[in-house]
Amino acid sequence: MSEKEIYLDNNATTKPYPEVVDAMMEVLGEGFGNPSSSHSTGLRAKGFVEKSRSQIARLLGCSSDKIVFTSSGTESNNMAFYSCFRDCKDKCRIVISSVEHSSIIKMCSYLQINGADIIELDACEGGYVNLEELENVIKNKKVSLVSIQWVNNETGVIQPVREIGNICRSYGVLYHTDAAQAVGKLELALDDEPIDFLSLTGHKFNAPQGIGAIYCANKLNLNPFMFGGFQEDHFRPGTENVPGIVGIGKASELKRKKLKDNISFMTNLRDSFEQRLLEEIPCVSFNGDTENRVCNTSNVQFKNIDGRKLRVRLDSVGVRCSQSSACTSSSPDPSYVLLAMGVSAQDAYSSIRFSFCTSNTMEEVEQTINHIKKFCSELKN
Repeated sequence: MSEKEIYLDNNATTKPYPEVVDAMMEVLGEGFGNPSSSHSTGLRAKGFVEKSRSQIARLLGCSSDKIVFTSSGTESNNMAFYSCFRDCKDKCRIVISSVEHSSIIKMCSYLQINGADIIELDACEGGYVNLEELENVIKNKKVSLVSIQWVNNETGVIQPVREIGNICRSYGVLYHTDAAQAVGKLELALDDEPIDFLSLTGHKFNAPQGIGAIYCANKLNLNPFMFGGFQEDHFRPGTENVPGIVGIGKASELKRKKLKDNISFMTNLRDSFEQRLLEEIPCVSFNGDTENRVCNTSNVQFKNIDGRKLRVRLDSVGVRCSQSSACTSSSPDPSYVLLAMGVSAQDAYSSIRFSFCTSNTMEEVEQTINHIKKFCSELKN
């Protein structure tokens, strides 16, 4: 094992900022309380929750009353889909893309079994949906909901969210976007975007695991799918995860203050990494549109190299990376995202995702390149 871990799997999860951990420890200690309690201790906890709601709203560029806390991005995605399905008086018809996160694809499989019509749009080689195809589907079928992710978790490709939302608005169709990989990596102003639902999760931007949120432009479109108490304006019953909520709020505040600098820093790391790969490793290419993606993600195809073996060897020297999303990493199959983009199974197996964060360094980039160069040479032989 390497004497120092080089963590380049930040699209799977990120390490919470020290300030986030400190803020959480406060409410795990002297600042504890149940936000539903009517006494002073409960009101103190309620204050922590509402402060965090405002912090997230400022990062997203929206009003705080549009934010509902959940346990994860997966729960937020499920909530948006269930809300639409429950409200449909006729046949529920949902449009998604073939490169969505597994939580959306599996939710759609469940809804399909229960009578919904699911339309899956193909992705082009660059990873985008075809806007003309989307509009034709909406125009010719009675669509209830469109859900197209903001940023792909494997390639980092950014979808044309505003254009998609405008198409949906022009036909009176609700639009949901999974923004788990966009928050903290893009400047957002949701009050200016044609988006009805947006999902996010804290552990993708240096908040703790187990806390997420859903943005809803109009809460009349939102329905709970769990039942119990009156927490979260009746939309998400159960005692709030106050430490997690405080953590995601603090992370949101820190991200907002340094967003432009962080984007610039991670872009420089990622671009330097890719340039060195092209210089040092024969037959390297990149999956997805490299011109329109988030700052931290590089999905690298090592032609004629078994990416599974390369990933294991990198792990043995402390370099952490992945071949697909963490939610599907236990599957022996190649990445369904890459296959949907037209990448062959062999080339998908040859591909590895590296995702950076602000704690990574140029020295780590250099060390990783050296390891990759050595292992690629060994694996070719």
